[in-house]
Amino acid sequence: FFACRLCCLHMLACLGASLGLAPAHLRGPAARLALGRATRAFSGPRQAVIEERLASAFAPLHVVVENTSHGRKEDESHFKVVVVSEAFEGKRLVGRHRAVNAAVCEPDGSLGFHSLEIGAAKTPAEWELDSAVPPSPKCAGGDGRGMSR
Repeated sequence: FFACRLCCLHMLACLGASLGLAPAHLRGPAARLALGRATRAFSGPRQAVIEERLASAFAPLHVVVENTSHGRKEDESHFKVVVVSEAFEGKRLVGRHRAVNAAVCEPDGSLGFHSLEIGAAKTPAEWELDSAVPPSPKCAGGDGRGMSR
């Protein structure tokens, strides 16, 4: 019940914010990001860094960072992101994905975890037309070192 109640509160707050009906402290990308963190069961340090980097790079109108690790969630090895931002205007899909990868990568260019899935990188107009995010494929396994074994 508690998780369902939090989910409903989060949906109502987001709906109100999108309609301009939410209180000032619940408006804007940073407030929505903080509200999203408050309603999740587990959010580790790596997930928080990813969320902050995406918020900083794109000032998104909508951002979701989902820990899709198939082992313990605390491992934080797999993530799926959805980013909706005006920063994507005029960019092709491959450019958007490169920008998301660059924002999430460590300063040395490494990813820092096993898998990043970009579920969607859309402009607000595109998101308004179609907010569907395809389901994630099953992980083929491995430890990120490729198929050399």
